[in-house]
Parts: sequence; C-alpha cells; structure tokens
Amino acid sequence: MALSPVKSCTPRTRVLSAAILTQFSTPKAAKPLANHISTPECFSNVFLETPKGKRRASKEKCDEECNLRVSVRIRPMNLTELNVVGSEDVIRVKEKQIIVCPPKNSHSGTSVDHTFNYDHVFWSVDESSPLFAKQEDIFLTIGVPLLNSAFKGFNACLFAYGQTGSGKSYSMMGRNICEVSDIDSQDFAGITPRFCKELFKRAGELQSEYTISIEVSYFEIYNEKIHDLLANPAQSSARVPLKVREHPTLGPYIVDLTSHTVKSYTELRDFLILGNKNRAVASTAMNDFSSRSHSIFAIEIGQSKSLDDTDSCRRSKVSLVDLAGSERLGTSLNNEERMKQGVCINKSLLTLGKCISALAEQKKNQFVPYRDSVLTWLLRESLGGNSLTSMLATISPSSTHLDETLSTLRYACQARTIVNRARINESPHDRLIRELRLEVERLKALRKDYERRSSLSPQSETLSFNESSEVDDIKVKLVETESKLFEAQQMWEQRFMESRQNQLKELAEAEKCKAELESKVRILRTANQQVSLSPYKTNFLEELEGVLTYESECESDLLDSFKQCCSDQGLICTFNSDTLKIMDPVTRKYALVPLNNLNLQKYENFSDYLKGLKWMNNSAPKGATKAEIVSSMNDIFKILGNLQPPDEDNNLSLLYARVNKTLQKFESALLNNVKSSKTVTFHLDT
Repeated sequence: MALSPVKSCTPRTRVLSAAILTQFSTPKAAKPLANHISTPECFSNVFLETPKGKRRASKEKCDEECNLRVSVRIRPMNLTELNVVGSEDVIRVKEKQIIVCPPKNSHSGTSVDHTFNYDHVFWSVDESSPLFAKQEDIFLTIGVPLLNSAFKGFNACLFAYGQTGSGKSYSMMGRNICEVSDIDSQDFAGITPRFCKELFKRAGELQSEYTISIEVSYFEIYNEKIHDLLANPAQSSARVPLKVREHPTLGPYIVDLTSHTVKSYTELRDFLILGNKNRAVASTAMNDFSSRSHSIFAIEIGQSKSLDDTDSCRRSKVSLVDLAGSERLGTSLNNEERMKQGVCINKSLLTLGKCISALAEQKKNQFVPYRDSVLTWLLRESLGGNSLTSMLATISPSSTHLDETLSTLRYACQARTIVNRARINESPHDRLIRELRLEVERLKALRKDYERRSSLSPQSETLSFNESSEVDDIKVKLVETESKLFEAQQMWEQRFMESRQNQLKELAEAEKCKAELESKVRILRTANQQVSLSPYKTNFLEELEGVLTYESECESDLLDSFKQCCSDQGLICTFNSDTLKIMDPVTRKYALVPLNNLNLQKYENFSDYLKGLKWMNNSAPKGATKAEIVSSMNDIFKILGNLQPPDEDNNLSLLYARVNKTLQKFESALLNNVKSSKTVTFHLDT
C-alpha cells in the first residue's frame, strides 16, 4: 500500500465549550478545511503534535523538572479485526514518529495523514521483524529508568492508557496475570513483575550500604469505589468500599488500606497474583477479559544508612497503574450492567483528560479538577506534582478502530506537555546537608582548577589582581560552606541524641507498666486456682496442707505415673518448679526428690524406690503470712521510690525499671508460696 502524502499537523489551540465534552473519541464527521486539519468539536485545546514544552515559574524547590514521558505501543491485529471486510493496517512508524494513514473509504471525517511525535514508539505487530518490541524491551526502556529514580529517592508513576483490548494489561502484567509460570516467564512477563524482580535484585546489591524496606499495597477503583485487593479473604467477599481522605502534609490517602512488608520477590509475587485474582473483569463484545476497574499497585521503598551517617533515610513511592479500557457504548454491545460500568470508566477517564488539558495549558492559577473523580484525586502528585511519571498508550493498528486510535494518540500527545517538579523525599535537614556537601565539592573542584591553571603558566608567577581576588572569594566561600556543613552535622547529631533519649525514656516507662501488669496477672492467676479433694484419706488436714501448696502445671507422663504410684501407696505427692515432695500422712514424714533425678528403671518395684529415699520429720517452720510479705515489700518499694533517678539519665531510668520489675517478680514468687484461701470441692461417692 502506497503511503499518501504526509501532512504535518501544526499545533493549534481552540477554545470550545466544555459542555460538548462527552468522551475522548473522534466524532464521526468534521467539517474539512481546505488547507489544514480541523480540531474535532469534542476536544478542547487539542494539539495534533507535541508542542514545545513550557516551563512553569514556581518558587518551590525541586531536584528535577521534566515533562511527562509518553510511549506508544502498537499491538498486532487480532482475529476479529482480520475477519472484518476492508480492515487494514493504518499505522506507520518512523523512529519516534507515528503516522496514521486513514483508508480512502474512512468514516472518520478526514482522509489526510496524521503525524504524532513521542518519546518512544514500540512496534509489536510482526514477531519476525527485527524491529519487533518484546516485553523485555519495553521494560528496559520504561521500567528501568523509573526504578533508578525510585532508588534516588524520587516518587515514580507509570500508567497505561488505551482502548479496551489494546494490550494494557498484557504490557503491565503479562499474558496470564494469575499464573506463576506466566508472571515469571521471560517472554510474557509484563512491566510490573519485571520491575519487582529487578527491585529485589538491586536491594540485595545495596544491603552492605543501606537497610532497605519494601511495602506493597494493591487496590482497584471500581464504579468510583475503592476496594482493597489484598484484604483478608474472609472479609473480601463483602467488598466494603474504602474512603479517601486528605492529609494536610502527605496529601490524599486511603483509609484502612492494607500495606504488607515483603522480604523477597516470591512473597511479593504471591501478593500480586492474589490481587490479580480479585480484580473485577468481565467479557464484552470487544474483549473477553476486559478489566472493569482501574488498578494501582503501589510500592514504597525505604532506604536508611547507619546511624553515624547524616544521610539517614529516603523514602520513595512507585505507582504502577493499569487503567480500565476506554470504550464506546455503541460499539461494545454491553448489557445494562456493563453499560453502567462503562459510564463510570469513561467518567474517570474524562476527568483525567480534563486534568491533563488544564495542566497542558500551564496557565497561572489554572484550576485543575483533581477531585472530580477518585482516580485523579489519588494520582494528583503523579500529574504535575512530586513524581517522575511515564505514560504507556496502547493502540490497535486496525482501521476498524481508527477513531479510538486517533483519540488515544491525541490524548497521549497532550499529556506529553505536562511538567512534573520532582523532589527527593528526605527530611529538610538531610536535604540541607546534602546541598552543603555538593557546594563544598563544587568549590573544591573550582579551587583545584585555579591551582592547575596557575601551575600550567610558569611565566606568570603571580596571578592577576582579578584572579587572585576571585581565588580569595572561593576560599572564603569554601570556609563558610564547610562551617555551615559542620554546624548542620552538629545540629543533626544533637537532634538525634534528643530523639534517642526520648525513646529510652518511653521504653523505661513501658517496661515499668509491663512489669506491673505482669505482676498483677500472676497474682490474680494464683488466687483464682481451684482444687478438688477426696475426703477418703487417713489424715485430711495433712492432705489439705499438702495440696494447697504451689503446684506447677507439669503434664509429663513420668510425673503422672509417679503421682499415681504414690497414691496407690497411700502417699501424698506434690511438686513445685524443680522439687517433688512425698508425704506420709500416717508417720507425718516427708521426702524431697529433685525432678531431674526421677530414675525408676533400676528398681524392681516402687516400694524399693521409697525405701531408698531419705525421710525427714515434718517439722518445717511456719512461713511468713501474706500480710507480712506485702508489708515488707511495700517498705522495699517505698525505699526504692526515694532512689528514683532523674528523667535526664535514661540509662539509670532503664536500670531502675528493671530492678523494679525483678522485685515485683520476687514478690509474686513469695505470695505464690503462701497458703491462701482457695476453693475446695468434695466429690462424695454414692
């Protein structure tokens, strides 16, 4: 097919009524002009080519200012498009340029070629061609720069936009997004799984210098409602929508959205597959597995150095967005429910288009309707804010979708004019120290340059007056900058010590409260014990005295059998933490046996074992009462209270809390050995 003459589209600005905006699509008819291409009436401020980027004046500091990067991917024609009579390929690619050549019998209202320029163009139509763009090529071109930006401390965002069935989910996730084999496939894995795998590879390489933490969350926007895709399976069936709130500093956030800390790629991949299974998909006339929701997979990366380094912490957030497919209700042939979903999808995409249009104008005090939809509200920082953002537009080369293809290309072309002002996410103090270090390095390099230049010219032994004064100024600035850097480091160390002292103080208070609660729990647990007795014993009082002593909860088979043997011999057997006590109620004698010395194998019967024990008369002195123990311990705690160290000395405060905890344990142990009143239940045989 011979190419028709290409007519470059000059950027034009049209002021049209916003009420005409119904959807992002090319109208069926437009009044052709003699010498140029007209802008369709459903668009406002449309540029058929990317205009020269404008820079917005802003007093806010930023570390990097760049336009939103836009890439376009052309998928191959599917069977449905090939079976349409008269369907043909209308897309031509020339380096970073896309040329749309409408067929002569086109109903789009124009027969003139359209030219669009982008940052990257991926031609994925014919696999046998050397120009074919594979999944890996797209990740290396789009995903790797975003990953590099994230490790530098910048926020990053990538969102895929296009007609339903144009290959958005395939580019972002892969062929089968719910199977491990396809997610990890070298040929079919999309940008998101490749990004996650490379993320942990980089994190492993930086383990010696940084402590890296990774948290993930996954949610979808379905019918303008947010659903957590990683929620508990027992709760996900209810599909309770989450709410969006505005933080005065951090911006919009989702209430009760689950965030999971992951330690490996395998763990992250399991969460990714779980979220993909919970996504809302449905079959339409244009796509058997059409995504009916916008999904956002968010990754938060934290990088922290050792405490003795001033560059302490950086945090960055990466948002990988798979937008729902834009569609026309007339061509999708959906039922009533699908039509309602399509209305919500087109509403959020229309609001996204309005925001892009307002940001593309770059006018001062321009109102941007971020809050007209949940999608644009959450992506506010990614559109003209603190983020390095890329857009992947996917299109079909078939002439049957020419209107939607032109709409997507214009949409992407306008987004390319948005300017983002990204900042490294770090504390203001860390930023100051980093800037001072850069200034010191710059001044040192400048001084070395002057010294090198003076050494290369031996004929001029002395510098000129201007050069010498300039060198003196550089030396003064260098001394001042190094002084500021030293003061900033001293201030940071002072703040760090104050923060650490506060943490130690809070830890001491927590240890004290914990010890008090543990002491109360142990005393209550001991006081609530209940004992069951049988009245058929020779000496009931001796049995009662033996049973009401402290018994540990030891359930081993050896102790049970030993206790049964003592009961058969008419003896009373009790045990505490490390000693077993055998009492004879008839002779009022007892024997003590260590629990670690219960060796019955060398005796033929239990009577021989009893004869080998050392029996003593039961004349042990009476122990202290509970009131005496409590009174003595109160005196000790009163003395200890007078010795409480000042709040400034955190080490002594922590030691004081540990001593207090030890005394409380000692008090609890003494009270456990006191014969307290307990419930006694008699079982009478009838």
